[in-house]
Amino acid sequence: MMSFLSKDTHAQTRFNWPWRSQSPLSAQLLVDIPPEVELSDYRRLPSSGSESPSGLLHGEGFKEEPIPDLDIFFERLYEYFCAKGLRCIITKWIIEILNILFMVCCIGFFFLFVDWDTLIHLKCGVEALESGEKPCDLMKVIKHDPLVPFTLPKMITVGSMVILTSYGLTNFLKFFVQLRSTLNVRQFYNDRLKVNDLEIQTISWPRIIEKVVLLQKSQKLCVVRDLSEHDIIMRIMRKENYLIGMVNKGILSFPIRSCVPGAGPTVRSHQHDRRNHLILPKALEWTLNWCIFQSMFDSKFCVRKEFLTSPDVLKKRLIFVGIAMLILSPCLVIFPLVYVILRHAEEIYNHPSTASSRRWSNLSRWIFREYNEVDHFFRHRMNNSAVHSLNYLKQFPTPLVSIVAKFVSFVSGGLAGALIIIGFVGESILEGHIFGRNLLWYTIVFGAIAAVSRKVVADELQVIDPEGAMCLAVHQTHYMPKRWRGKESSELVRREYDTLFPYTIIMLLEEMASIFITPYLLIFELPKRVDDILRFISDFTIYVDGVGDVCSLSLFDFKRHGNTNYGSPFNGLKSLRSSQGKMEKSFLRASTHHGSQMLMASNSYLSSKSSRKGKYVSKLLHNIKQWKLQALWQALEVKHSNYSKVVSMAMLRPPCLLFITWVPWDCLTRTKELIHISWTGIIRVIHHTQMQLRLPNLSKRSPRLV
Repeated sequence: MMSFLSKDTHAQTRFNWPWRSQSPLSAQLLVDIPPEVELSDYRRLPSSGSESPSGLLHGEGFKEEPIPDLDIFFERLYEYFCAKGLRCIITKWIIEILNILFMVCCIGFFFLFVDWDTLIHLKCGVEALESGEKPCDLMKVIKHDPLVPFTLPKMITVGSMVILTSYGLTNFLKFFVQLRSTLNVRQFYNDRLKVNDLEIQTISWPRIIEKVVLLQKSQKLCVVRDLSEHDIIMRIMRKENYLIGMVNKGILSFPIRSCVPGAGPTVRSHQHDRRNHLILPKALEWTLNWCIFQSMFDSKFCVRKEFLTSPDVLKKRLIFVGIAMLILSPCLVIFPLVYVILRHAEEIYNHPSTASSRRWSNLSRWIFREYNEVDHFFRHRMNNSAVHSLNYLKQFPTPLVSIVAKFVSFVSGGLAGALIIIGFVGESILEGHIFGRNLLWYTIVFGAIAAVSRKVVADELQVIDPEGAMCLAVHQTHYMPKRWRGKESSELVRREYDTLFPYTIIMLLEEMASIFITPYLLIFELPKRVDDILRFISDFTIYVDGVGDVCSLSLFDFKRHGNTNYGSPFNGLKSLRSSQGKMEKSFLRASTHHGSQMLMASNSYLSSKSSRKGKYVSKLLHNIKQWKLQALWQALEVKHSNYSKVVSMAMLRPPCLLFITWVPWDCLTRTKELIHISWTGIIRVIHHTQMQLRLPNLSKRSPRLV
């Protein structure tokens, strides 16, 4: 495996951003930048006899010219893998267009053509016969001239239909534009990687990356050098890694109240001695992606000099988008409203208990996501953590609410059951009216109330163990701030965790409210953070040959960003470290998914900094393995003590926190199991851990065991 760069040109920080105590942003922001090579202008090397696929995204077949845009090519390669073949991609595109068309028709029909006043007072069935009126004709509620008179609500409705239609038309044209490149990616899978659409259903992503790396032995993808697995993942995650870093460093935190919809955990502000709330709704994420990440790179995959030297331009762009979004917000809010009704109304009607289900918020996804973690790996980890997170939030039953919910459930369930029994006696009885409603309506309402209230009642068999539940959740989320450690049973931790894992209905309402909150943030708050955003991009941007500018945290630069508390052989400046050891945890996760190849890539990078090849990575892995083993010994040595001591000890020590994400804690999860587990069982756990962590073998006659 080739190293990233030579010793003198390996990875150079592109920009030297001045701090506030130095010159202003517009003065002397950049140092001399080394000569750049534009990948789009690459030509075949005279000494190379290998072929390279050309125009894969432009339908030119396989020739001897390089790929014009490797970022787009690898993104399409990954998207094709996630979609599981060409037929699934085409079907998905068609379904998306039909969904948009269906939503446009629903908005137009229910908001323009239906006369809701007439529909509310319309009498049908027995009620119409009792009043002596003719049987109801539903065609009476359809307006013949829906736009007359053309009022403000109708104008908002038409505006939303125009915006949604434009979005659908854009997707329709995008389908034909990308179809040709998708066919070429399919050809690349079939001809070069020898993976057809049937095999792609079961093959793993690391195996695909491995095939791409091995393919470079016979043909060039990048003329600068052969790309490693690490290089390919950094290209795919180039923009996402910057957003992960901004959230991790607290750049996207604002001085807002905790009651603001979507406000998440607090982080310490670098400007003032106060704690700000993180917030990143979907609307703000899309805006940041369009205003920053889509415009900060040039065709050479490098951060544009003009982008960093013109903070006023970015401020004006954010304010302009905020004003435009504020004007269009009445139209935009109709989309999530209609989507919620179409998507969840039937589900809540048939299964009312789903109203109390929970989902991860958009902010939590960017807090928990790690550097170079592709989307399907991340979703798998989050899905696994949902059960343990739900169990943790159940550790805080509210006795008063539970008592009231039991009463409501008993009364409403009893009334619904009585009405059902009456229905068995005679169906016509349910057509009887009480207070203007028939008994069938009351049966549905009482049944729904009973289903929802039962979900609120605390489980009588629930074991209250917040520390153990948090331990299992951290096993998947890899998120445990210092202010949470030792306080798992506190209201502060519960409240902050609840903002990351809210009820589904609350999350949907917060997303609708974010359409009005995002313009406020773009106009008033985010322009104040432009200097911090550009400073972050400057300080955490590094150039890698064959890849371009990437977030240096995703490069696993331990010498510059390492934290010895989390296993790094170096201790970088505090301002340059990742918060809570995210870079070190990301390195561990990447090594589990991509095996030794990812370690070799980082080993190659670190070895270029020293004459002793690989000693830094070896030291890093040695430190981590020793801490894992030490944490296991500590758990075993206190096997007769309280389980909470084991958990608190693991939470207080960051190396043990890393260990929690690896050791099979399900073998040692409760006090009784720790007391009654035999030494033979303990030895089995140790040997199982050795196989997982690739630790040196330990004798069964070890003095620490017997």
